[in-house]
Amino acid sequence: MGRRLPDRRLFDLAYAATTAAATVTGALGHRRAAALTKPLPMLLLAGKVAAGARGRDAVDTAGLAGAVAFSMAGDRLMFLEEFETEPVAKDRYLRLGASLFAGAQLSYIATMWRAGARPSARQLLPRVGLLGESAAVLARHRPALLPVLGTYGNTLATMSATASAMSGPQPRLRIGGVTFLLSDLVIINRRHLITDPRLRMAGEAWVLGSYFAAQYLLIGGLAERLRRR
Repeated sequence: MGRRLPDRRLFDLAYAATTAAATVTGALGHRRAAALTKPLPMLLLAGKVAAGARGRDAVDTAGLAGAVAFSMAGDRLMFLEEFETEPVAKDRYLRLGASLFAGAQLSYIATMWRAGARPSARQLLPRVGLLGESAAVLARHRPALLPVLGTYGNTLATMSATASAMSGPQPRLRIGGVTFLLSDLVIINRRHLITDPRLRMAGEAWVLGSYFAAQYLLIGGLAERLRRR
């Protein structure tokens, strides 16, 4: 009999497989398959948070659980937005999705702040500036969405900067925070600036793959960091 794979290795394999499935089905635009596969990576992360709950402070576990729960709810709204064809409903789903993801970013920020992270202006301002490009695109194409999405963007930039300010594990958290930001940056550009179907498909593959990678790095990194406290 062969040796059993360690639990972490099994988790990583399962996460990679479900991420690949969700990314491919989402990029190809298969609605039913995407609906089935998109929740799977985050469900695995929810299980990871629950499994390690006894080894960390209850408030920290609540922060991680909040990040996962808000993200999963936001994922559902963004899924509905992606396949919606009526403009008013599409914008409504986008606003609600951004609001839920703001809750996820705030959960991350609060958890990292408790762990001692204090972002500097040097870490924050370049991230805010980078998302200014998305704000300019929105101002041109969807100005009514700018108040909600602009607020969300600043929350995301703050989370990314706070992840960079964590003492460890680095560079995992820093990469996770930056990847989350770059994933969201492509969403707006893909929807308003790219018309070629193949490029749009590639853009969606990047958005999904990088999003799930960011969540893996952030949840995994914080779970490790908080277990050491």
